Amino acid sequence: MKKAMMLAATMASIIVPASAMAAPRGLPVGTCINMGNSLEPPTETGWGGHRIADSDFANIASAGFKTIRLPVRWDSHAGKEPPYTIEPAFLARVKHLVGAAQAAGLNVILDSHNFESMHSDPLGSAPRFAGIWKQIGAAFADQPTKSLWFELENEPHDKFTNANLLEALSPALAAVRATNPDRPVIIGGEFWSGIDSLKTLTLPDDPHVYPTFHYYEPFDFTHQGATWVDPAPPLGRAYGSADDAARLVRDVQKIRDYSERTGLLPFMGETGAHTTVPLDQRVQYHAAVTRAFAPLGIGMCTWAYTNTFPFYDSDKKAWLPGLRAAIGLPEPASAAAPAAAPSAPADERQPTPALQALDDSLPGTLINDPSALNWATYGTILKSKIVKSPDIPGGGAAMQFALQSLGVAAYDAGANVPIRTGLRSKGDYVAAFWARTVKSDAPDGKGRIGVRFQQNVAPYAGFGDTALTVGSEWQLYEVPATADRDIAKGQAVLGLQLAGARQTIEIGQVIIVEGAKSLRQTAATAAPAADPELPPQLVGKGNLLNDPAKRDWALYGTTQVAKATTTNVYGRVATLLTVSRAGANAYDAGAAVPLRDAIAKGDRLRIAVLARTVSASTPDGQGRLAIRVQQNAAPYEGFADNVLTVGPNWRLYQIGTTASLAMAAGTAQLALHTAGAAQAIEIGPVYVLREAGAAASE
Repeated sequence: MKKAMMLAATMASIIVPASAMAAPRGLPVGTCINMGNSLEPPTETGWGGHRIADSDFANIASAGFKTIRLPVRWDSHAGKEPPYTIEPAFLARVKHLVGAAQAAGLNVILDSHNFESMHSDPLGSAPRFAGIWKQIGAAFADQPTKSLWFELENEPHDKFTNANLLEALSPALAAVRATNPDRPVIIGGEFWSGIDSLKTLTLPDDPHVYPTFHYYEPFDFTHQGATWVDPAPPLGRAYGSADDAARLVRDVQKIRDYSERTGLLPFMGETGAHTTVPLDQRVQYHAAVTRAFAPLGIGMCTWAYTNTFPFYDSDKKAWLPGLRAAIGLPEPASAAAPAAAPSAPADERQPTPALQALDDSLPGTLINDPSALNWATYGTILKSKIVKSPDIPGGGAAMQFALQSLGVAAYDAGANVPIRTGLRSKGDYVAAFWARTVKSDAPDGKGRIGVRFQQNVAPYAGFGDTALTVGSEWQLYEVPATADRDIAKGQAVLGLQLAGARQTIEIGQVIIVEGAKSLRQTAATAAPAADPELPPQLVGKGNLLNDPAKRDWALYGTTQVAKATTTNVYGRVATLLTVSRAGANAYDAGAAVPLRDAIAKGDRLRIAVLARTVSASTPDGQGRLAIRVQQNAAPYEGFADNVLTVGPNWRLYQIGTTASLAMAAGTAQLALHTAGAAQAIEIGPVYVLREAGAAASE
């Protein structure tokens, strides 16, 4: 205890402050929805839409949204000559709606939409545009900057290109800054602000300006039958091909590249699909886009609440089933949601004599039908078939899964094994199955299977996350877990996540039991656990400088409480670090992970931390974990300062770095700083590797 207190005191005076640690700069948009076709027609109901009611904002907030985007057609409600006066009644209406949204607890993006002359003559229209924004800025100058943000103009296009974007927008930005010096201002790029506009988008030198992009890809799917598009893409285009999946992978990489190049994190200002698209296909599209982009931490604004591309039916006073779940929000229990990743219904048949005999021989209670291989599969990059051979253990049949490409995440393709019952919080469960890898492009040639007990509907909550490394010979694998939540009957499945490698893998019959921690007492072959040293993502990446199994971390900070947890992540326990209040510095509380081996100047290191946020009092609800490689004694010199934004689901956060100084064996540590917010962060194994080809000096 005395050692920990001394460590905290010296770190507080020596360590580089959190402000020096760079992280992509972005707005805490979160899950967002556009108030589409309301204030951007020439009149509020000019395109046959519904007038916005104050109660709509309470409805949106209660559904789980954090932000609304309010498109406004200022162009139709302001004078053509100086001083370009905005109609007082219209300005009052906009101010009322902004206030009503804020009162409901929502952030507001106040957007200029369809300012047509800015697109046909951007430089010629710049004075009027700036005059209007001068009035908007003055009208909202007293509003909090944390919950009201300005977007200067929606989707530059036509003659409004990156060549003149800054020149045309600078007068308006200056007009805003005269009354709103630090209010966030949003700017999108040319060509309708599509994702490729980020390549050419140049932003002004202003620390409170943020980038945005819109995502309607593939356009021939999202806008099929749209009468305002000439020519309109034909009806009948389905979503979910291998090309669609490959496009998502490429587009996600574009965001990563942009953030790495600029240090900025753009948000998705619009995404959606036209109502000419069948609802189940719209659900599938939103689910795919959310699964792909959400791990980047970007905010996403769906188009739209009602009127067009709707999420909510204002006539029936009901959310359209499945759409909220597709973007990760809770779905009403009564909603019959079209499943984005469908699962077979729970088997309600009475057990056969053979199954009853199997149940009698097992510890606990059998809760699935091992003889059934009709598992629901999902993912456009996955092909599956049943294979039969007397050499397959446990019954002579298995499912063969062939992955055509590597997914953005392991859960981008897989299978759901149905469970007949619900799952009970604090209940013990175990799943066992035979598996082998036919081929894999992983560095070690082995297959990758992610296993978890989960719901089969968004947000796909679950527990027992385990990553298995599967060899070429048939082996029996066992995954035990203790439930940390209830999952209703009919929604419980064992998820097999298969997109962690380009691979062909075979999985035999699955046995799932409640009320036992292991089936090994009845199994002829012991089940190998997850890789004891490295998770699949790190295999072949280098040599470990620490022991991930040891939790003898030095913990410090008077505002922090540490608790060991039993969450099964890569076969290891975890530590829950709860900070009661944010510190003056991120390093006011945390943990120090000892590194046993020497580090040479110039060594290439890979740092990986498995973590998730339980709760956080940050604007986006995500935790902040600052990390640093440093000496374990004064003067605590170090390098690799980074701040990780940690989401609610388990994820292996990886950072590559080059050592800027040498450290002798036993003198180095990885510092984990947790006082950047009042938060509870659960940290699993930590890995520090010297990448292949690098070696410490003697």
